[in-house]
Amino acid sequence: MPDKNEKARREELLHAIREDGRRKVRDNLPVSAPVLKALFDYADARLESTQCDHTLRHVRDFILDHALPEDAIVNWLENNGHCDCEALANAEPVVEEAVPGYQDLKPSTNPSE
Repeated sequence: MPDKNEKARREELLHAIREDGRRKVRDNLPVSAPVLKALFDYADARLESTQCDHTLRHVRDFILDHALPEDAIVNWLENNGHCDCEALANAEPVVEEAVPGYQDLKPSTNPSE
């Protein structure tokens, strides 16, 4: 059984590995977290009144309306799902986990933020 120092070392190592994973997610976001939050909020609001049609229709509408980098965002989202509801269910939690204070961020449509 590991002693107290070994347990602390293991916990520290696990923390460092998790934080490295979070940093990699943040470094690879296609746009800033506030812009992604605005995108997710937009898609979520649209899905309240319509069913998911198994495309990124609402995501693409938001991207086009705000002149955002479509290929970069769509490619990033497709790693977590191929439609609006999967983006919300799979991609948004990834951002929430990786970005400290994500829930308190003010959504933005400014890509330079």
